[in-house]
Amino acid sequence: MPRTCINCGKLLTPRGQVWLCPTCNSDALDDTLNILDSPLPDGQVFIECPGATVYEPGTETITAGIRFFDDNDATKGYEVIDHQVFAPAHTKRRMIKKEALGRIRRCQACQDYTVRMRRPEGPDFFIPSPKHPGRTKLKTIEPVIKR
Repeated sequence: MPRTCINCGKLLTPRGQVWLCPTCNSDALDDTLNILDSPLPDGQVFIECPGATVYEPGTETITAGIRFFDDNDATKGYEVIDHQVFAPAHTKRRMIKKEALGRIRRCQACQDYTVRMRRPEGPDFFIPSPKHPGRTKLKTIEPVIKR
C-alpha cells in the first residue's frame, strides 16, 4: 500500500530508514539523513538510558526507578520499581566505548542523580572543591517522574 504525505497528498519516498515527501522537504534534509545513517566510529556503541535509581536514605533499599537484574551485566535487563525516575538533564541515548558496555548503564545525568541519591550525607551535600571554594551546598534537583 503506497504511503502519502499528510500535507500535500503526494507519494512518500524511502530515504534510508525514513519515509519522506520530496515536495514538502528540502534537499538540506538529505545531509542530515546521511549523518544519521552513517556508521558509528570504531569501538563506539549507543546505549538506551532507562533512568535513575532512588534509594531509601541510609539503606540499599530501592524506593523508585530501575533495578538491574545483574549489577555486573546491564545486558541482562532491568525492572521498574514503583515508577521510572529521570534526571532533569536526562538523554535517551548515549554513545560509549564498547569496552565500557557492561559498566555504563545510564546517561551521565541519570548516573549522577543516582550517585547523589545514595550519598549518606544527603543528595545536596557538596564535596569541597578548589574550583568553587565558597560553595557549601549543591543546588537541589527535582527528578522527572514518568508514570
